Amino acid sequence: MLTRRNLLKRSAISGVTLLAFETCYASPQIPPAPDGMGHHFEFLTPEDRGILSKLIPVILAESLPSSSKKHEQAIKEVIVGWDIAVSGLPILTQQELRKLFSVLDSNLIFSLTPRLLTGVPGAWEDPTEIEDFLNNWRNSNPESIITGNELRVGYMGMVELTMASWYGNPRSWDFCGYGGPPVLSGT
Repeated sequence: MLTRRNLLKRSAISGVTLLAFETCYASPQIPPAPDGMGHHFEFLTPEDRGILSKLIPVILAESLPSSSKKHEQAIKEVIVGWDIAVSGLPILTQQELRKLFSVLDSNLIFSLTPRLLTGVPGAWEDPTEIEDFLNNWRNSNPESIITGNELRVGYMGMVELTMASWYGNPRSWDFCGYGGPPVLSGT
């Protein structure tokens, strides 16, 4: 027979077990945030920037410069572009992006449930795991009762902001053969 005392005991044991499992399962620390090249970040936290520093190379893949120094510089510029773009978005959109980053921050206390439901990588160091996670979000079932269309929307938001931040950067124009905006002659 289930009494209130037994229910409380079981709940406490379950909570301690979940906390212990969470502690053992917790992923490595979020990667360090690259500096902002003198940019004062209005939206992105250091954790957000660290996550983006691992997502951007996977999303943009071969479109980033191949030399190590230029590659790192381009990633920093895209992160600054992200901050500038998001800072200009409506508050409700910013709040949704904040929720997205809170799910991606796998070091949150009790982050196990969001990670299991969304497939956020346990380690941000493995590009293959990050690519699999992004593909799972892109191809998620919109009919799912638990996540519905949220994973696809999160994927599209991350990819679109990353693409806009990169292709709006003059450094990317040579790669895609864009000569820049037309120059208007004075009349």
